[in-house]
Amino acid sequence: MSKKSNKFLKVNSDGDGYFGLGRSIDFYDLLNRVAIILVILTSVVATVYKSMLGADSETSAYFGLSVAANVLFAWLIAQELDPDRRLGGIIGGVVALILSLLLGVGNAMVLLWLLFILRLLNRTSGSKHKIGDNILILLLAYWLGKDGYWLYPALTGVAYVLESRLPRGYFRSLYMGGFAFALVALSNVIKEPVTINVTYLYIMAVVFIFLLPAISMAAYTQFKGDYDGNRISPRRLQAAQGSFLVISFAIAWFHGDSQALNMLPAWSAAIGVGISLLSAAVQNALFKKI
Repeated sequence: MSKKSNKFLKVNSDGDGYFGLGRSIDFYDLLNRVAIILVILTSVVATVYKSMLGADSETSAYFGLSVAANVLFAWLIAQELDPDRRLGGIIGGVVALILSLLLGVGNAMVLLWLLFILRLLNRTSGSKHKIGDNILILLLAYWLGKDGYWLYPALTGVAYVLESRLPRGYFRSLYMGGFAFALVALSNVIKEPVTINVTYLYIMAVVFIFLLPAISMAAYTQFKGDYDGNRISPRRLQAAQGSFLVISFAIAWFHGDSQALNMLPAWSAAIGVGISLLSAAVQNALFKKI
């Protein structure tokens, strides 16, 4: 006689419909509520700040929403870089707020693209990428390539090829990688000289130093995928973290100041992850002495 099972307790390992890389937000979780409140307050603070500098109401409101988007994506990207310790996302959001007020805001589409590239590699959603994810990623890569930044579709292709070679890699990723490389031919190439401010180089150095401990700690990850409830692959998580450094640094170096500005919230997320790990290490050291 077969055992009865409760269908409502089963975990969907294939994602929702046409999307597999989407992740839900639990609004009953304290840290998630703190993050959402931080995003809302950021919008108000940034709007008032811009108004005090003499900007009109429309410009101030747009700036406030852009800064809030930076904080939101910094929080989300931090959870992909270090899914075991979510406090780094809150810290990264605060860092993103400070850097946005000091250096300005960029294009949030870049952050959305990077977020899904990281989920493609680390599979924190607990599901492989599906047709909806592929369409979104390729459309973003195409749009950014048409703006003159050919490295986005090229790196998208590299990410898909890498995904196919990682543990439990999906063979159809090679097809998606081929489509992404084809988009490079459709990209516009900006022939103007590329310059990068030394401030961004300093920030990149700080990001590299702060993210190294997270790459080491990823080997001990206990995080479980949202859909399948299985422990994610440490190799996939480390691949995502290493790819984050290569992708963000390469885009800033080859495309200059404008794209370095776009990467600031992502770098803020990495700094937040590093600070969170450092804080945890200090607390462990103090408790051992007691």
